[in-house]
Amino acid sequence: MFKQAAVLAVTSVALLVGCGTDRPQTEQEEIISNLVEAGFPEDDIQVIDGAVYVGGDGRVSLAASREMLQAPSGSAEQFRSTNIVGSSVTKICLNPTASFNSYPMLSQGLDQAIANYNEQALRLTFARGPTTGCTANINVETWANNWSDAEFPENGYPGWRVRITTLLNDYGADLNEHIITHELGHTLGFRHSDYYDSSISCPYSGSEPVGDAGVQHIPGTPDAGVAHGSIMNSCPDGTETGEFTSTDITALRVLYGQSATQRCPDVNVAAYQGQTGVQIRCTCSSGGGGPVWGTNLYTDDSNICTAAVHAGVMTPSGGAVVLEVQPAQSTFIGTTRNGVTTSSYGAWPGSFRFIGAQVPQPPPLCSSINIMSYRGQNGSSILCSCPAVSGGSVWGTDLYTDDSNVCAAAVHAGVIPSTGGQVFVTIQPAQGSYTGTTRNGISTYSYGYWAGSFSISP
Repeated sequence: MFKQAAVLAVTSVALLVGCGTDRPQTEQEEIISNLVEAGFPEDDIQVIDGAVYVGGDGRVSLAASREMLQAPSGSAEQFRSTNIVGSSVTKICLNPTASFNSYPMLSQGLDQAIANYNEQALRLTFARGPTTGCTANINVETWANNWSDAEFPENGYPGWRVRITTLLNDYGADLNEHIITHELGHTLGFRHSDYYDSSISCPYSGSEPVGDAGVQHIPGTPDAGVAHGSIMNSCPDGTETGEFTSTDITALRVLYGQSATQRCPDVNVAAYQGQTGVQIRCTCSSGGGGPVWGTNLYTDDSNICTAAVHAGVMTPSGGAVVLEVQPAQSTFIGTTRNGVTTSSYGAWPGSFRFIGAQVPQPPPLCSSINIMSYRGQNGSSILCSCPAVSGGSVWGTDLYTDDSNVCAAAVHAGVIPSTGGQVFVTIQPAQGSYTGTTRNGISTYSYGYWAGSFSISP
């Protein structure tokens, strides 16, 4: 059992009065009064070390308690706080202290918890700090108490702090992942799935009274908690995997899923770098007209709406699209498709592609590619096509100067016939000399040092 490990719950059913508090008693009293007025049973409210908690690990500030009084009618007997994170928050940065980072299992658990949320393609993402582009921040701290806790949202922002017990470092990766994922859930406004009867997941805890608990049901999720039914259950028992259940995922997507009304021009895909596989849903009022680099895979600073028309997943009149975050690429090839011409580019740290049917397109013409612009990207390969070859200047044999005619070099190398075909051009470094020969009806020239070269393969 993990009762001594602190892991989640201070789920005593008695309303405790803290001592040695650094908060004025009047503030505590107002928070408690607000919670009771909002419908929380007194048995679910605790004062520990001067702070007010509900459910054992959800810390409630004065501002958050005041927001809870604004709950709509008919919100009783449900599973999220009345406070959730507003739509202006898109990137939440988790900033661990030096102490937290010194505990390897806690640090690993934080990374895995971040991945849990980011894999769900929500309208908001988590990132481990220090980093940039944050629209909200959460401090991630350690403490010596034998439980972990988190602040609830207030004023449309996630809870500002998570505190993880250092005792958790003595347990495995799955439990660390579970606890931290759970506490981050509180910062987004999630209540315990078994808030009305914590004995469902806490065998050493008594049942709490069933009553108007001032929380709201999340549509599409069960209206009763079961053991192991949710990562938001009050207590773990050591068999957890650290992963969301299907009902957790449903709840997340209901509250924080991508909105069909999100405008593609408002999406900053570059903010998702490193989150490969995350899908973003958005809408375009038209085909855009902004710059785009690449084909099928586009640089993450490309205009989404213009790229969608180029990819064939949307008409110029607009519509909804789903894009998927992809990693850095060494090469982006420009082409003309569906009336949109994109540009070529070299290495870029992030990219995206579209989900959905795309019309198969041939690779770009080799003559449209400036091979010299890829100097230094040795080993990068570019697929392109050659029509019938009638001539062109080429210097070298097998390794060709990077100002040589690619298609004529491909025939010389024996990779394609003179009638044309597709080839891979691989960027190679500078050569001290190039030797001319005659092969396959193509004569090439000799040359001395040249700063870039390429080879050809089928």
